[in-house]
Amino acid sequence: MRFRTAIDAYNDGKLDKASEAFGDAEIRFRLIKDFKRAGDARALIADIQGQNLEVEASVNSYQRAMRFYHDANRPLQEAASALSMGHGERQLAHLDRAQDAYQQAEQLYRQQKNAQGLGNVELALGHIELQRGKLDYATEHYQAAVQSFKEAQDRINEADANRSLADIQRFTRHFAEAEQAYKEALAIYTETKDQYGAVDAEVGLGHIYIDQDRLDEASTLFGDALSTSGVLEYELGLADANLGLAEISLAQNAVDQALQGAQAAIQLYSQQKNALGSANANRLLGEVNLRRGQLNYANATMERALRTYQAISFRLGQAETQVGLGLIQYQLGLLDKARRSLEAGVEQASTLRNVLVEARAILGLGDVYRQQGQLAPAKNAYTDVRPRLESQGLEQSAGLHFVVSAESRLARLAVLAGDLQEASHHLDVATQLHQSQPRLQPILNVTRAQILLAQGEFEQALQHFSTAQNLADGQQEPILAAEALLGQGQVQLALGNFAAAREILLAASRQFQLLEQTGGDGLALLSLAQMNIGEEKLDEALENCDAALLRFTQVSDQVNQADALLTRGLANRTKEEYDSALADFEQALKFYHQQRRPLGVADTRFARGAIYLLRGDLERARDEQSKAILQVEKVLSTLSTPQQQKTFLRQYSEQYAEAAIAAVRQKQDTEASELLKKFTQIAGAQGVKQQLADYSEAIPTTGEELSEEELLQNKDLVKRFDQLRKGLRD
Repeated sequence: MRFRTAIDAYNDGKLDKASEAFGDAEIRFRLIKDFKRAGDARALIADIQGQNLEVEASVNSYQRAMRFYHDANRPLQEAASALSMGHGERQLAHLDRAQDAYQQAEQLYRQQKNAQGLGNVELALGHIELQRGKLDYATEHYQAAVQSFKEAQDRINEADANRSLADIQRFTRHFAEAEQAYKEALAIYTETKDQYGAVDAEVGLGHIYIDQDRLDEASTLFGDALSTSGVLEYELGLADANLGLAEISLAQNAVDQALQGAQAAIQLYSQQKNALGSANANRLLGEVNLRRGQLNYANATMERALRTYQAISFRLGQAETQVGLGLIQYQLGLLDKARRSLEAGVEQASTLRNVLVEARAILGLGDVYRQQGQLAPAKNAYTDVRPRLESQGLEQSAGLHFVVSAESRLARLAVLAGDLQEASHHLDVATQLHQSQPRLQPILNVTRAQILLAQGEFEQALQHFSTAQNLADGQQEPILAAEALLGQGQVQLALGNFAAAREILLAASRQFQLLEQTGGDGLALLSLAQMNIGEEKLDEALENCDAALLRFTQVSDQVNQADALLTRGLANRTKEEYDSALADFEQALKFYHQQRRPLGVADTRFARGAIYLLRGDLERARDEQSKAILQVEKVLSTLSTPQQQKTFLRQYSEQYAEAAIAAVRQKQDTEASELLKKFTQIAGAQGVKQQLADYSEAIPTTGEELSEEELLQNKDLVKRFDQLRKGLRD
């Protein structure tokens, strides 16, 4: 009677009442030694506990049910309880216990020659191995499950097993086989009117199409799954479809839609207490917020995803999430944490043979090395990306994005290293490859602009920075847009358009602050400091330099620390604080040498030489200038056309003129003439002639402050400068 009452309550959805009645029935059946029905009552209690998400209690109940069935000599029911107990242990991430339970069930089913039961066990064991990231073992179990279900003529479960096998085929990029398996499963679900299975098949097939960049087909499938799930009130189906549509939106640069979809999925997964789904959605939400520039929020959601994957021992999700977290930490300037996360991601992805995630992590490690001023390890990392992708035949397909990104980064690195020919080569390679990767166009524009800026082609650089900003805004990539805006300000500064530069640089600074980009804000402040020097607002320049240095130190950016120290030294030099300037130059030079940046070395040595020239220490001035010129000519040799060489070298008219001045003052007029003739043959004489004329006019040749001998010496010096200037061809 109590058992019938419990069944009626269970069927009516009154689970608490049913559980109480089943408990009473179990006691009565046990007292009369009806162990089979006692087991039935306890198994139904376990089922109710599972529905109420009382997983540990459910596991314990199934264990009790097993004992009852064993005493009743009901091996099939005992096996079913062991199987259900294994499901509970797996839900609790107790994978070893789950495996033990499944193996108990397997032994019982095998003794009874029950093919359907064996299929269920093999399917469950496959899920465990998949969770562990053991894809080969998982494949073996799924294949065995398919054979068992075929033997049992259980088409629906056979379709389930084939779907699981197809998931591995998708992960290992065997898309044709995976697509065929999912289509066959979908046909079976449709034929048997299993609408829930059909939704799951549509979702899985949609993910295959996403991986193949067949986004329109994927969108149609996810849309159908969303509609069907809504009619069925299938919450997990709704969540899966929303998440799939969000992933498509992100790939199509519809970042706001991606945000809405990911948030909707998280809410549904949370309501269902589905840990794996929540982890997947939080990982995608972290990627969305990384694109939006909401870095702290991105960091929090990505960390939450990683903790969840670790809690449920789901290895497949951990590698991708670890890498995503590392990239966010890099953007936040947490370089030590970023390096550890990315290195862990490389190791995990390598174990899983996921070369795409591995490539993304290696690119991130290269970025970390570059920011730390370790340019050689950065170059090695970027260079390593393409061979890894080629080893899996992915360099022209799914891995092309990473190849183009690596070439673009190598181009930027070559600019720092002063090899402008190599920079142009890498950018040309990236440009040739990028046609199928339009999202990378703004990055390529920024890289092209940086090369042109280094060459002195300011108008062209401005055009490329402007184009990059417009494209980045259209693709909802605010960090890249802010970088392009900063570049425009730097070009206006180089052109001497201080009013335009100030407006743009202040706007860039505000953007970087909104995006939590400490390093980017530092770059904007550094550019403002350089502008302040040109305006002779030296106290403001020093203040901005110190603010920039603080930000670069916070994010361990040694590349830009060197530039900030050089700029602060220039401000102190202009302020005639020569000892402070020399101290700054010494620190900057140390960084530049460590980083092997020839133009940084040249600029710093020229600046030191100018101080020694002012102090009359001509020997040291000429030593610094000679070493600087060697570095400039090293970079000059990497430019392939006379026009490029001319435009580049013109930027150093003042510095070459100062070197000639020091030589003339040391009575080395012939050396000065040879130096400037070599310079003017490439860059023309106009700029250097004006520098010599300005210096010559500033030499006093009359007045009572100087002795007659000093006046005669100055007149002779002026005459020699005039001769030097006249000897230069326009």
